Amino acid sequence: MKKYGNYLLAVLVFAVVMLIFNGWSIVLSLAAALCGALMRGAAGVMDAAHFLLDHLNFFSFLVYFTAFCVFALWHYFASSVKETSLEQTGRRKLLRDPSGLIWIAALALAVQHLTSIVFGIISVVAPELMEAYTRMMETSGVTEYSVMWCVSTLILPPLTEEIIFRGLITQYVCRGGAPFAVANIIQAVFFGIFHQNIVQGVYAALLGMILGYLARRFGTLAAPMFMHLCFNLFGTVLVDLENAFLPDTVQVVLVIISLPLTVFLLIMIHLHTGERHSKRERQGEEI
Repeated sequence: MKKYGNYLLAVLVFAVVMLIFNGWSIVLSLAAALCGALMRGAAGVMDAAHFLLDHLNFFSFLVYFTAFCVFALWHYFASSVKETSLEQTGRRKLLRDPSGLIWIAALALAVQHLTSIVFGIISVVAPELMEAYTRMMETSGVTEYSVMWCVSTLILPPLTEEIIFRGLITQYVCRGGAPFAVANIIQAVFFGIFHQNIVQGVYAALLGMILGYLARRFGTLAAPMFMHLCFNLFGTVLVDLENAFLPDTVQVVLVIISLPLTVFLLIMIHLHTGERHSKRERQGEEI
């Protein structure tokens, strides 16, 4: 019975996620409209709406910061002493050995270009979905670079989403008795649904499985957090730079090699290529 309770907790986490990200957004919008109405009447409501549309990164910051506070505390109290110890050990090892971070950054670069293949397939199968996604991204503020953009795009989403999906949900599903492979698929599907549009949901689910693997492989959420940050950075700043300076042929080549490169990098990461091992770990391997 306790095992089934863990599955319910995983679903509860996802339900609270959706409630916070949708409900809190509505509350913030209504609060802004109410403040505008109190100050300037109907014109104030319109001013509030225009303010939110002109400061989407600030709006995103408010939503993500609230979610981060809730789920960071939840994860802290839900983790056992053993899980916390493993997380700390994995984080220290990853930060001590830069080779792991280099492989992860390279993987993020490859996967970011791999999403172009996903976009191409969707454009052929369902062009209207791709058009809607493109319009959404153009008005999302995701390329309005600023300090607030850094916080709301590069810092808070990786921290918050990894704690939720690769942390809590994976943790609860595994405690319920599911093998890690099953837990990883479940959290990745939830991660795709979380984005609430088909195009982003498809590549987010694929990305989620890779992020889940990294959390397992390195034994710390710091690994998927770092890749998530790199993925968001490469998907915004790097894409703009490539479009500005690289010929179309070079960009096409980068997309074509992204799939074999992703596979190659995952193999290198899986084989611990280039990683330093402590004396105790080497002794353990020899035994």
